[in-house]
Amino acid sequence: MKTFQVCGRSKSGKTATVTEIIRQLAKQQQRVASIKSIHYEQFRMDSEGTDTFKHAAAGADPVIAAGLHETDILYQQSMDFMDIARKISADWLVVEGFNEFALPKIACAKTKDELEHMVDRRTFAISGVISREIKEYKKIPVFNIQKPEHIEKLISLIYEKTFPLLPYVDDACCRLCGLTCSKLVEAIVQGEKKYEDCLIQKSDMKLRIGEKDIPMVPFVQNILRNTVIGIASELTGWEKNTKIELTINR
Repeated sequence: MKTFQVCGRSKSGKTATVTEIIRQLAKQQQRVASIKSIHYEQFRMDSEGTDTFKHAAAGADPVIAAGLHETDILYQQSMDFMDIARKISADWLVVEGFNEFALPKIACAKTKDELEHMVDRRTFAISGVISREIKEYKKIPVFNIQKPEHIEKLISLIYEKTFPLLPYVDDACCRLCGLTCSKLVEAIVQGEKKYEDCLIQKSDMKLRIGEKDIPMVPFVQNILRNTVIGIASELTGWEKNTKIELTINR
């Protein structure tokens, strides 16, 4: 699932940019999911007094509301970006906001001053209100989504510059590629590295708990691998260099 973010201040044009990108990807028969970061402290999708609110108050988590035209799954907890993303299955995940999380980025702004505080090495395109005034900023292309030729070029660039989520393990735990996950995102966007340079992705070990793939740093992989091989090698039928599968149902 390729993932990227669209970031910008209020009224910068980021929601208009997100919706047009989603529309164009969907027209290409792509399955598109989206996440919008909402900073309003009092925001709740459910309201006090509804049946679903009562279910949650009684201890249900999640609560699922199945309506005639939509199905809503309400988790009674705050979740970080990766926890949310792992629950999504799609071809694309378009993220509005979450600028603090390292993803390939489209920056939206009203002025050059806003861009100055937003553009970094993860930025591969610029859009929003500023696109009415400039065509390029620090060698980064600017796209006016109201122009068909611009949105076509922007979609092509999205295909070129985005990639699936990295494991985003703790910075102190990995660096097999020589970089943290955040710095690797920057390097991939800049064309200095490739997604395949993430060595955890190449591992022959996979840990899946429930429906969630759990990334493991090399230290944990070695402990698990050596423990399982050590036990298996003592069993009748053990053959060296053969595939081992271990399933634990709880």
